[in-house]
Amino acid sequence: MIMTRTDAPWCVGSRRLLGCAVLVLVSTTGGLPATAQGRAQEPDRIERHRVPADFMSFRGAQWLERDERVQEEQPGAVLDAMGLEVGDVVADMGCGSGYYARRMAQRVAPEGRVYCVDIQPEMLDMMQQLAERDGVTGIVPVLGDVDDPKLPAGEVDWIILADVYHEMSEYEAMLAAMRAALAPGGRVALLEYRIEDGTGDNLKSDHAMSVRQVLAEWLPAGFALAELHEFLPGQHLFVMKVAGDTEVPGDPIINLDLFEAVEQGLVEAEAVGAGNASVTVRIRNTGDDKLLVTMPVGVSFQAADGGRDMVSRRDAAIRLFDGVWRDWAVRSVGRQQGPPAAGTGDRFTIERPANGLALNNLMYAMQVGTYRVADSPLLYIPRVHGVEQAAVWIAEANPSYDDLASAVEDDRMPAQYAVAFALIYCDLAGIDVTRTRVWEDREQVFGLLRDPGLTAWYQIKTTGQIQQ
Repeated sequence: MIMTRTDAPWCVGSRRLLGCAVLVLVSTTGGLPATAQGRAQEPDRIERHRVPADFMSFRGAQWLERDERVQEEQPGAVLDAMGLEVGDVVADMGCGSGYYARRMAQRVAPEGRVYCVDIQPEMLDMMQQLAERDGVTGIVPVLGDVDDPKLPAGEVDWIILADVYHEMSEYEAMLAAMRAALAPGGRVALLEYRIEDGTGDNLKSDHAMSVRQVLAEWLPAGFALAELHEFLPGQHLFVMKVAGDTEVPGDPIINLDLFEAVEQGLVEAEAVGAGNASVTVRIRNTGDDKLLVTMPVGVSFQAADGGRDMVSRRDAAIRLFDGVWRDWAVRSVGRQQGPPAAGTGDRFTIERPANGLALNNLMYAMQVGTYRVADSPLLYIPRVHGVEQAAVWIAEANPSYDDLASAVEDDRMPAQYAVAFALIYCDLAGIDVTRTRVWEDREQVFGLLRDPGLTAWYQIKTTGQIQQ
């Protein structure tokens, strides 16, 4: 094995989970990885299920106590929305250093208590030290397992998961255990950085979740959505309850896919242009029910009068609790390079994603945003519009490198890197990149790159093995 480290020259400011330094483990034994062989045999298939992220090591726990977190995540406002009361029993899943636990313990004191669950004993040690430093009592450390939080059954009034659920490798077992731990009327507060609007783009892509992703896992596990708050700068705040629990107040929220909602006459919707990176869907609720309408990545927007068609590059969601028309911004990229981007006066027809098509596979790959080379660790593609636009144009229009480079280069990333990452996206979608016009200029694209992941991928595509 070779361990390589590089500082990518195009990197911009980064946070805890997306740094400029890339660490890559590559094999020198040659041969195509099994995933690449599988794509060659079945190019129209792509894995569309979310892959849980690696959990955060206790060695990085100081980041949890950063001063900026008060502004970035507004923990006081989160706890206000939960409405904790004196005497409540609370569980902090993946408590880490106890950042939320200490604040919750003060709100439920003196009769209440907070179970602090973590799978790393070092985290629990740090949590207890910080609680003692701050004079906080009522905290109970619990060393859990990856599939069992070790919580008492039917006793917990509130469970909070603050940016931790996406790291649960055995989330089905954990969802069942959390449901069993809730008391009648108990609820779960789930915080995850948003995929939909780009506020999570400075994180690694598997450390943010869309509304569709969350509901796809929680609803089949016996939960129902009680509330969805979007007042935080970068995070969703879901409030979940056990399905059928009538002790939780509030009207039910009906969750529907956009196309289902339109077909059932529950919403009216129209799409108009919003430039080269977004489409605006004007939408309203036609009834009295509270609706949560979602849209999957890969929805097509067909332009009238020969304009530029668009395709959504992220899941999207909007709350419709009244009959007011609302503008729903859907992050998108253009399908053709030539026509001008649509303006607010240009209209689109909205069409469902088509399963099995290379374009639809490509859009899912973009939302996932990760790749591997041979037996490397998981690698992350920068969440930059130019990269994703380049990938779609390669798939749809097959331009030359020179035609593509001038259109996608910006101050965040040079064109060579944007096009190289775009080729990886196309490869992940099952597109034979060696038959594209860009590939004819591959030396111009890859010749001067300093990213080891890109270099290793290119070597496998050209020689079948990674060079030392």
